[in-house]
Order: sequence, then structure tokens, then C-alpha cells
Amino acid sequence: MTSVAVPGWRADAACRGEPVEMFFPAWGRRFDAAKRICEECPVSGECLAAALAMDSQYGVWGGLTARERKRLARA
Repeated sequence: MTSVAVPGWRADAACRGEPVEMFFPAWGRRFDAAKRICEECPVSGECLAAALAMDSQYGVWGGLTARERKRLARA
């Protein structure tokens, strides 16, 4: 079995314990609930940086959707 290191900031994430589906909803569902949690998160910056570093194409990371992250990366 291979072990993957989990960044330390995740322990402080406001989304810890929330259903994964909230941040990766089915096609056509809204991201509002996930974004509200991210607004209050003390590590949203670290989360966003991680998503940008790994070029995540799905879900809400650091309060931004994949489309919003793509726009940010182009700016």
C-alpha cells in the first residue's frame, strides 16, 4: 500500500468533515454551499495555491470553481 502525504494545512480546513460531494457536486449542481464554507476558512489561500499547483480541473478549492481558477491563472 502506498502512502500519500497530506499537507498540514488540511487539518485546519473549514471543510474538514463536510461531504466531499459538496465540493465536487454532480454536473449542473451549484457550488454555493461549498463557497460559503470557503469564505470562513482560515486556510483558503493554501487550498487555492494547492489547486493551482496541481492544475485541478474539478471542484471548489479555496473558494473558486475550476472555471474561476482557470481565469485567475490566465490573469
